[in-house]
Amino acid sequence: MVFVLVMMCVVGGTSMGQPDSVRIFGHAPGYAGHDIVFHYHIDHIAFTEEVFVRISVDSTESFYAKAAAKDYPLYVFSNSGAHYLYMYVESGNHYQVVLPEKSPRTRWETLNPYFEGNPTHIAVLNHDDDELNNLVRAFDWYYEPLFGEPLLALTAQSDQQLLDSISLENERLFSGTGNEWFDDYRRYRMAFFRMMARVEASRSISDNYFRDAPVLYGNIAYMELFNQVYNNYFLFLARTARGKSIYDDINKFASYSRLLNTLQNDDVLGGDRLLEMVILKGLHDSFYGSDFSRSALLRILDSLAVITDYPEHAQIARNIRGKTTRLMTGFRPPEISMKNREGIFVSLSDYHGEYVYLNFCTAASYSCLSEYELLQRLDERYGEHFRIVTIFIAEEFEAMTGFLGKNEYNWDFLFYGDQPSVLKDYDIRIFPTCYFIGRDGNLLMSPAPLPSEDFERFLVRTLRSDGLIR
Repeated sequence: MVFVLVMMCVVGGTSMGQPDSVRIFGHAPGYAGHDIVFHYHIDHIAFTEEVFVRISVDSTESFYAKAAAKDYPLYVFSNSGAHYLYMYVESGNHYQVVLPEKSPRTRWETLNPYFEGNPTHIAVLNHDDDELNNLVRAFDWYYEPLFGEPLLALTAQSDQQLLDSISLENERLFSGTGNEWFDDYRRYRMAFFRMMARVEASRSISDNYFRDAPVLYGNIAYMELFNQVYNNYFLFLARTARGKSIYDDINKFASYSRLLNTLQNDDVLGGDRLLEMVILKGLHDSFYGSDFSRSALLRILDSLAVITDYPEHAQIARNIRGKTTRLMTGFRPPEISMKNREGIFVSLSDYHGEYVYLNFCTAASYSCLSEYELLQRLDERYGEHFRIVTIFIAEEFEAMTGFLGKNEYNWDFLFYGDQPSVLKDYDIRIFPTCYFIGRDGNLLMSPAPLPSEDFERFLVRTLRSDGLIR
């Protein structure tokens, strides 16, 4: 993976107490009149995303934005066209940046919900060698090549001399910075390398880097190693004598306390905070297998969220629940915030109290275009009783307004480019895809039939049962 790496500048300081805001300003060639949305992960188990800042670029390709900070360095990112932009921001700092020139995605890239652009570390005009982005940049230049020939050499045969040489060079280049977050970052990055090179097993990594050590929720190197070491931990522990009761703890009793007692038998986990983090990771991973009851996992998650002494864990439990139930009938689907044809931001919650037929389409798809005629007919017949909302998949807002200018479709169209992660949120793998949402905001059908698949029959039955039509 090739990174475009640049230097970051800090203007101003950080005050004590509540985190100060972060200011980002500068130049964005090719983005005039467009918005760029930066996100961050609320946690690194469910990887729930939240908007950090929405940057509006003016007609001169300049921008200025202010965002709320955290009390720890925050990794923020934006999938913008063909670029995956990222940087680290710290409380109270001002960043003057230059973004790479806008590069649109290809049609295939636009329609791929899992596409991420070329990783690009945002360019900053002024810089300090000890600023966090520069420290991480310099370390990554050293670190990433280790996964070439050095990794192959260590994997093929344990070469202690090579391993010692790598460790000594790491210390020579990067020790003594005085930046505790960065020191943790490189420590856990190197531990990840040791595990990938098979010079240290997962059990040893757990003992040496996690047991009795602080849980570093906001350090992405710590959390990436954590997720690797404790991946599908329930299944691993269930194969041992001390952990075989996990299946009954979950599937039979749906009991958080029983599960906790079972994992406490595994002395590798150490303190309560780490133990509970491993439980959260195990619950998350178990939703994507067939060994455990999903309803039981949800009950345990809810218990943990109430019982835990750690606010961070209650939030992670809620995030896991939201992620794993987001497309289940009876649950609320992911929120949407996008511009309509008038350029006004609309959220899915704005439709609360109405039935919503949500569909994802692109003008490049013949199947979508053929469904539009049927959607028009549904809107004409039942439009006063339910809302049709089309998420229009295109790289440019003008593509949507141009399409609507040529076609007299009167239902709501929302521009995908304001929230490209929506394709992943709704697991869109084919166009068109539809969902039907009830008046309470929860999913009634997930996915729902297309208009051509006789959705009208289900719609009529629903509206009649609610007394809206005869």
